[in-house]
Amino acid sequence: MNNTWKILANRAKTATEEAQSVVVTARARVAQLQGSLDHIETLRVDYITRYHATQKEMHMIADNLAYRQFLEHLGSLTERVTAQMETAQAELERVKALWSEAYKQQLKMEAMVERDATNKKNAAIKLEQKQTDQAGITQFNLR
Repeated sequence: MNNTWKILANRAKTATEEAQSVVVTARARVAQLQGSLDHIETLRVDYITRYHATQKEMHMIADNLAYRQFLEHLGSLTERVTAQMETAQAELERVKALWSEAYKQQLKMEAMVERDATNKKNAAIKLEQKQTDQAGITQFNLR
């Protein structure tokens, strides 16, 4: 029986490690998307600054339109990346919950391994005590 609990404990540990790996991947995805959002925001601020600087100088209407179109493009890109970020964060929360559950199962299996070992040890002590008592009774009866 002890071997069974160890096998189950090892499987639970493997499941926990796999779940943790998925969490790390999900965190990396969220971090990557956050980096993209930060980069887009930097570009947006830079282009707004350039746009305002251009407004103070002589410029062509085409330049003005190009700046506005690019800013609109950055806005739509921000919306798409934000949507992806929300999805990635939801996925991260989901895999964190799975990892937590896998870890709980691992702890349960480890506790069962320990309980089984304790039960075997107690059974061995009880058997040894019974044999000692039997030997004592046999010795007493031989007198």
